Amino acid sequence: MYNKKIIFMGTPVIATEYLSSLINNDFKIEAVFTQPPKKQYRGMKLNKSPIHILASKKNIKVYHPLKFNNETINFLKEIKPDLIIVMAYGKILPKEVLEIPKHGCINIHVSILPRWRGASPIEYTLKSGDEKTGISIIKLVEKLDAGPIIAQEECVIPPNSNKLQLSDKLTKLGKSLLIKTIPKIFENEFELIDQDEKKVTYAYKITSENRKINFNNSVKNIINHIRAHSPKPGAWFFLNGERIKIIDAKPGLAKGKVSTVLNKNFEIACEDGSIDPINLQREGKKVVNKEEFLRGYKLKINDVINA
Repeated sequence: MYNKKIIFMGTPVIATEYLSSLINNDFKIEAVFTQPPKKQYRGMKLNKSPIHILASKKNIKVYHPLKFNNETINFLKEIKPDLIIVMAYGKILPKEVLEIPKHGCINIHVSILPRWRGASPIEYTLKSGDEKTGISIIKLVEKLDAGPIIAQEECVIPPNSNKLQLSDKLTKLGKSLLIKTIPKIFENEFELIDQDEKKVTYAYKITSENRKINFNNSVKNIINHIRAHSPKPGAWFFLNGERIKIIDAKPGLAKGKVSTVLNKNFEIACEDGSIDPINLQREGKKVVNKEEFLRGYKLKINDVINA
């Protein structure tokens, strides 16, 4: 389509969707940058990132520098890229790199910036009960997710959708927007719109402890919390010394003392009612529905959650 040199920078599975879309639409990917192979799982074998694997299959040169030192920066200058596209790379680009491409460096972010800058925009969108979200394509600057907006597209969040479902919807939207936006960048047919700093919110990196369910909260907020981490890695609670994940839940009918098991139906009391788990997962086990879970778990009414 365009005989322009593009460098793509990304690491996880979601980034492979965008790289595949660029390849399938005949954009020239000169090279790919990704995180270095890491020791993972049993045996601590070195594993390449999903982007590394895809690029190798497509015979695209792959680079995984530990940092952007002078050698890496000079190498990028030798390539003379027209555009650098960043999607979930996991590294911040220094000013020297931002200034290399003729058409700059762009980033694809899964929120309507300036709302939810940061590492976990989908989770925070769902936790907060937002009714809409979208994709922002921005020009990269040295400050995290703060660059001017090149293109944006909104979408309504389907009711009860979880992290995986919303991520899939945003990926489809993002790929389409990226393919439409790149030609406009090459032709300089776009307008940069500065973000409104008064409307900035942050989606900080989420830890395992952040995913713990606090039942001293409203039913609505707890269900939103569960959706935000479902199906993986999952929101969890402690019961009888065991960590248990709730993958899906609905409002319950019972009421009682907060953080207790209210009945044999395993409704759990919250601040203003209760939740009724639909699917759960015990440690080291597969996800099952509540009926199957209860067949293998000795439940006691009035058991205290997170005790």
